[in-house]
Amino acid sequence: MTTGCLTVLVVLIAVLSTVLGALWYWTRHTDTANAEHRQQALQALDEQLRRTKNDTIRALDNESSGDPDVLTAVIHQHTGAPVISYDASRHAFRARMVKRVEYESRTLFGTSEGMIDRCLDYTYAPAKDRGWTSTMSVLKDDTCAPSDSVGSAARIAAQRVAALDASELTRIGLRRALAPYRRFLTVNAVTRTGGTLTVSVMVSEESTRQCYRITRNGSQVLSVPAQTCQG
Repeated sequence: MTTGCLTVLVVLIAVLSTVLGALWYWTRHTDTANAEHRQQALQALDEQLRRTKNDTIRALDNESSGDPDVLTAVIHQHTGAPVISYDASRHAFRARMVKRVEYESRTLFGTSEGMIDRCLDYTYAPAKDRGWTSTMSVLKDDTCAPSDSVGSAARIAAQRVAALDASELTRIGLRRALAPYRRFLTVNAVTRTGGTLTVSVMVSEESTRQCYRITRNGSQVLSVPAQTCQG
């Protein structure tokens, strides 16, 4: 091997070593930063879950009605749970939902969004003395798939009700509008009180079922889980 070739080889090895060293350092630094971002996201999620639990308990404590439908609406307002079941024997509620948090994740090709999902059950029950108590359980991720689907179907139903002209806001018009989704939506009842229209629907996904009441007053539409379906 000539001196010139040897020199070139030494230079190439030096350059390659520098590049590999820089890449190793960058990868190690990035992995550390990503781990820190994920840990911060987990802490933020845990704080969010505690706040949701406590805010819901306070709202239940302040609610004077003992009606299961009213209490279900309170729980839904503060948790966003698409499926809320009720145990009449204990006057207890179970709210199942997915909570998500995103965090910045860097790779060799740029920045992306990492995501952490938690499938949760919140249980709310009357305390022994007064007020309410709550427990939270973390479930396997796929356990929440049916409740997620129920929530999506309920949103579709509300969007369809919101899109109808005033002349279509009849029992026949609503059933026709929701007919394409009859695999998972069943219209139980349509009632009108003054200017407010209420549609009671049963939303189903696999073995998970949840009644929803969709109310429309003018252009305002509200969709809330309920324990009793009219009809």
